[in-house]
Amino acid sequence: MAKHPRRKVPSSRRRPRPARRSSPTRGSVRPVRKTAAAARRRRLSVGPGAVVGAAALAAVIGLAVTRHDSTAGYDTNPKAFVLPNLGSPGKVTLTGLRGRPVVVNFFASWCTQCAAELPVFDTEARDLQGRVDFVEVNSEETGDGGAFADRFHLASSVTAVAHDVGGGQGDGLYQALGGNGSMPMTAFYGPDGSLLTTRIGAFDPASLAAAVNLLYGIMVPA
Repeated sequence: MAKHPRRKVPSSRRRPRPARRSSPTRGSVRPVRKTAAAARRRRLSVGPGAVVGAAALAAVIGLAVTRHDSTAGYDTNPKAFVLPNLGSPGKVTLTGLRGRPVVVNFFASWCTQCAAELPVFDTEARDLQGRVDFVEVNSEETGDGGAFADRFHLASSVTAVAHDVGGGQGDGLYQALGGNGSMPMTAFYGPDGSLLTTRIGAFDPASLAAAVNLLYGIMVPA
């Protein structure tokens, strides 16, 4: 009986063979999911009428700061900052302020809370002149920080008005102190230049007076 030749199946009708899965080769590294949580900074929270205990203060005194930027002879090391004056020659240095408590307040012209807060610092700086040094620092500025500072007559009330340097947007010291883009921010230093704590958010007269009293034992005149 004669054998019939097999019919060839057109290539367009053939079923495609499944692709082979390649196994990992020796020495290949699979991505590892990061599980370590980012460290969180503790900040002092003082609101109107709020009472903050000594334990809360002790928790923030050990605040670690490691970021350090330098630009053209200036320094944004939180433990020994050197910043240029805003709108005038000269520098503002933390070492030059030793002997009295130092309050460093960061502001920007685009910050509406800064506009509400700066008159509070202006008044308290006048009331505590010679007892507490107040330094205003223009940071993350996108407009005219000098005109903004003049609007609140800061040069005639606070110890110094500086502008921030370094960082991504003229915010090297702000970032080194833990700034996250929110304004205003305030840092409190002891008479020996040690950083005590930072606070993000605006102060009103009562909350700023409470913070100065808690940290420095100084009463703001009524």
